[in-house]
Amino acid sequence: MDATHSQIEQQLQQARKEKIMIETTIDQTRRKQNEQDWLEEDNHHLEQEKLALLDFLRSGWQGEEASGFHRYLEEKQHEESQTWKKDLQAKRTDLETELQENKTQLQKLEKKQATLQKEWNA
Repeated sequence: MDATHSQIEQQLQQARKEKIMIETTIDQTRRKQNEQDWLEEDNHHLEQEKLALLDFLRSGWQGEEASGFHRYLEEKQHEESQTWKKDLQAKRTDLETELQENKTQLQKLEKKQATLQKEWNA
C-alpha cells in the first residue's frame, strides 16, 4: 500500500506542476490576445488617419497626373489595409485555437487529478 500511495502522491505532485504550467500558458495566451486587441485598435486608427490624409491630398492636388497618383495611393493603402487585416485575423484565430487547446488540456489534467485524489483518499 505504501508503494502505491507513494506513486499516487508523485502523480498528484506532477499533475499539480502540469496544471500550474498550463494555467501560466493560458495567462500568456490571454495577454497575447490583449496585445492583439491593442494592435487591431491601433491599426484601425492608423487606417483612419491614412484616409484623412488621402482626402486632404485629394483636395490639394489638381490635374490628371495628380488624380492618377491619388488613385495609386488609394489602391496601395487599400492593399496594405487588407494585408494587415488578414494578418491580424490569422493571429487572432491562432491565439483562440491555442487558448482552446490549453483549456482542453487543463480540463483533462483536472479530471486526472480528481481521479488520483480519489485513489489517494481511498
